[in-house]
This record gives sequence, C-alpha cells and structure tokens, in this order.
Amino acid sequence: MIKYIRFIFILTIVMVIAIPFAGSYSVQSMDDLAYLVVLGIDLGESNNYNVTFEFTKPNSSGENAAPENAPTIINSVEATSIDSAINLMNTYVSKEISLAHCKAIIISEKLAASGISKILYSLMNKTEIRPDTNLIVSKCKAKEYIQNVQPSLENLVAKYYEIAPVSSEYTGYTENVQLGDFFNKFSSYTSQSVAMLGGINNTTPNKSKNYSSIIQNEASGNAGDSPLENQGQSETLGLAVFKDDKLVGELTAIETLCHLLITDNIESCNIFIPDPDDPSRSIDLYIYNKSKPDIQVDFINGSPLIKLDLKLEAKILSISNTSDDASESRLKSISNSANSYIKSLMNTFLYKITKDYNSDINGFGEKALSKFTTTDEFQKYNWLDNYKDSFFDVNVDTNIQSSFLLNGQ
Repeated sequence: MIKYIRFIFILTIVMVIAIPFAGSYSVQSMDDLAYLVVLGIDLGESNNYNVTFEFTKPNSSGENAAPENAPTIINSVEATSIDSAINLMNTYVSKEISLAHCKAIIISEKLAASGISKILYSLMNKTEIRPDTNLIVSKCKAKEYIQNVQPSLENLVAKYYEIAPVSSEYTGYTENVQLGDFFNKFSSYTSQSVAMLGGINNTTPNKSKNYSSIIQNEASGNAGDSPLENQGQSETLGLAVFKDDKLVGELTAIETLCHLLITDNIESCNIFIPDPDDPSRSIDLYIYNKSKPDIQVDFINGSPLIKLDLKLEAKILSISNTSDDASESRLKSISNSANSYIKSLMNTFLYKITKDYNSDINGFGEKALSKFTTTDEFQKYNWLDNYKDSFFDVNVDTNIQSSFLLNGQ
C-alpha cells in the first residue's frame, strides 16, 4: 500500500512539472527561420515604402563558413507599410523571417525629411525588434547604403553593425544611437532626437577639399565627405538632426564632438587646436570631461539663457620641443588657446542647432523643467518650439598636461 501511494505521489509530481512544458514541441527550429540582419527603408512610388532586407546565408556563421566575408542575401519589396513588406517578403523566401537579430535600421534622408512617425510606431510595436537596434539615416538610398557596406576587419556583417557604432566612445565623430533611445526622445517634451548619419564616400583619393586651415580639416565633413580613401564604400560620420519626426539638418564630425561633450556621452577623443606661438601649426590634444558638464537654464524676458560650464582634462600628444612644451608658462598658453578654440566651436555649434534647426538635441529642456512649478506650466510654455529664442553663456576650462611630464599624466 505504501509503495502504491508513493508511486501515485511521484506520478503526480511528474505530471505537474511536465504539463507547463507540454507545448514546447511546437517551437520552431532555427533552421526554419530567415534571420534579418539589416532593414532598409526608402520612399517608393505613390507614397509607398521600398523596403530592403539583408539576410545572413544559411551556415554563414558556422563551421563551413568561408574564411572571407560571410555571404548575405539582399532583397527589396515595395509595399504600403513595413508590416505589408514583411508579409510580402515572407512569400518570396522559403523560411519565416525573424527580426530578433536585426542589428540596424537604415532610413533614407529623403524619407526622414518627410516624417517617420508611422515607421517608428510600427517598429516599436514589433516585440522581435530590440530597442538597442542601431538607427542610421543615409544620405543616399538605404538600399545603396546596405549594398556598399564592405567591412574589412569583420567576416560577419551582423558583427560589423554591432561593433562599428562603438567607435563614438573614443572618436566623438558619431554617436551610438539606438532605436529605443531615439523613440524616447521623439516622445519627450524636453528634448529632440538624433540618428547616426551614413552615406557612400565619394571623395576622390588625394583630391579632398582645399581647406583654408589645417585645423580640424579631417573633422569638417560628415558621411560621404570624409578624406578616407575608401571611395564607393558606405561610412558613418556625423549626426542627423530631427525636429519631432522630421529630419531638419546634419552635423559634421566636429559638431558631433561638441554635442557629445555637452551630453557627457564620450569617454575621450583627440582634437586639434591652434598653436598659440605659431598659428600655422596645430597641437594635438587628447581630451575628456574632468567632471560632468554644469548646465543651468534661466529665463530673461521669456527667453532661455543657457549657461554651460565645461571642465576638461587634456594631454598634449604632439610635441615639438620637450622642455619648452612642458614648462608651466607654455602649458598655460596652450590651455588658453584650447579654451578659446573649444569655446568658439561650442558657440558655433549651439547657435546652429538653435537658430537653424530649432532642435534641442542636448536635452537642455530637462534643466529648464525645474524652473517651472508644474509640468503643465512647462508644457504650456512649449519649450521645443521656443528653444530657438535661447542664447548662451559658455565657459571652458581646460587643464593641460604634457605627456612628457615625469608624473606620467
């Protein structure tokens, strides 16, 4: 009798554990899915969308993969919506499309200028698409951008799209913008959105622009306009600036650097400043924020006065004379030059996004919110439209350290 009761007890426990997993037999095999790596969206005919899909080829990341770049498949379809395009593409490919591993969304500049709110809501409603998916606005057609991506140090295209934006942490020439962050700022009443700016490099090797100064020449352009000798290849450089859901302008590499320093979204970067003793020469500096930027917003006759205080640490990278450049007076002179030059860059950048674009991509509205008694009062002020009336008081304090000092700083 005891054995019988024990058997019934064990059988009951097994059934209780097994029932919740009874439906696992219906889970799809990985071999039954087509994994999307990149989704490109262009304007089509009659206000339709031309949607480009890039898939990884079966076994392209497995043991039988070729040692060179892993192959991908690129297909396009025209439809009235993203969902319709996915349904149509599902009829063309032999496997069900999975969006779970999509690494990047590419939107053409022409489409972004017409408004992308419909696309944003459609993408955010898809649980398969991860919020950390990269978002790029392409100066050329999204399809052309995808076709011309040629990763030289990665065999897998998916890995390239995942790693490439991280360069923003140590260059400052672009920003790692993700779909979730873009949507949050798009939905905010205190700030506006930016996206990575992409394009196809059309610069002829050794025939780049004739710059009037050597200072910042390589950072004065953006995607499609860099002096890199990779003509005909896709590149990401600079930022696309949005006002609500519409593209309103672009930032160059050096303007992007200013944005990242203000938002404290960069670890370190290199910058060139004029040599105070010889304006025809430049000095290379390795800089980073010494502390979080101090931002204060006041209102004078209804117009925002934004005070920005940047405290930077800088290390000299290019030295012509060790003893002279390490002297206290020389370091002070370089510090003053850096303060003046960076302040000039900041003012130019701030007034550009304020007067030309009227887009608060730096999130100054979050600081302005504290000046209002209630959120309703702030919303009635309509910060995002009145931001264009802002004026600025910028202060830059750069602590210069020579790389040749004995303390190793």
